[in-house]
Amino acid sequence: MINYLYNARDIAAYFKWAGVSSHQEKEYLHYIFQIGRDILAKPLTYDYDEFEKAVYRDLYYLWSEGFENEYSDIATIAPKGAVSLICDQEFITLESYMKLLALHLIFSRNLPYVHVNFTGLMLPLGLKGDFVDYERNVVIACETLHLVTQDVFSQPFDLHLGIPDEMLCLCLEPEFRKSLASHDDFRKRFIKQAASRLQELKKTSAEIQEKEEKKKQRLLKRKLAREAAKAEKEAQKAAASKAGDSKDKKKSEGETDKKSCSASRVTKKKEKKEKKSEG
Repeated sequence: MINYLYNARDIAAYFKWAGVSSHQEKEYLHYIFQIGRDILAKPLTYDYDEFEKAVYRDLYYLWSEGFENEYSDIATIAPKGAVSLICDQEFITLESYMKLLALHLIFSRNLPYVHVNFTGLMLPLGLKGDFVDYERNVVIACETLHLVTQDVFSQPFDLHLGIPDEMLCLCLEPEFRKSLASHDDFRKRFIKQAASRLQELKKTSAEIQEKEEKKKQRLLKRKLAREAAKAEKEAQKAAASKAGDSKDKKKSEGETDKKSCSASRVTKKKEKKEKKSEG
């Protein structure tokens, strides 16, 4: 039995299938390259730049073939005319799918297992072989990809006895998982980076909020100053108007007094004349 090592197409297909975001791809690539000979095909372990180029080249190929996410046709992963390396040729789609599951367990080191109903996989994977051959190829794929199965009670389940029509827990072999544990878990860096980014965003948000608050205070002060100036101007205008009215009133009163004095003098003169005429 060969000890299968993953190639660039497998890594690219996993990125598409698992929905790895573009800004995280480099972290995944660094991690898988760090594992190196434990998981990668030997030609890809010599130079990181060449490995990265190969993966991105296959990412573009898969995109052009319509393999874009987890809902895409698994059959489009393997190129036309490709020869299966693990399973029988008619079960090459099963091989592609089992590699995706194995890579998911490798990348998600804290994930203990994934639930799989192997009986129900034939139809969605478009497999048309005999069920006996299918069962045999499932066993071959699991053994080659360092996978073991357990029932829902976490008890080991031997696939050589046949595939049950129920959910099984698919896990990495304990020894293989232990060999991966010697490498740093890159997801911890994601958590640290996310926490650091969150703190930066909080700090930036607080600074922006403080600036906005200061701006509001400045605008409020300006508004109050304008209103105070306007009120003062209106008060001065009212005072000036009042002073003008008072002057006019005094002037009119003075004119009235003058008129009344003149009238009084005229009346007095008249009375004198009348007295003289009578005498």
